[in-house]
Amino acid sequence: MGFKIIGNRDADGNFIASADAWPPEKIAELFDRFNPNRQLRLEREKLAKEENKKEDKAI
Repeated sequence: MGFKIIGNRDADGNFIASADAWPPEKIAELFDRFNPNRQLRLEREKLAKEENKKEDKAI
């Protein structure tokens, strides 16, 4: 399975990467679609970050 570069051109003909042309919601949707475990990892990271904040306040 190969990768396909998705790109666009602006009005002047300059190349624009899809990450620059697509809104963050669209990019997040693609990540969720092709990497379903991403949500689990993000939740774990969020919980770990909150726990670190609690520990820092307790010290």
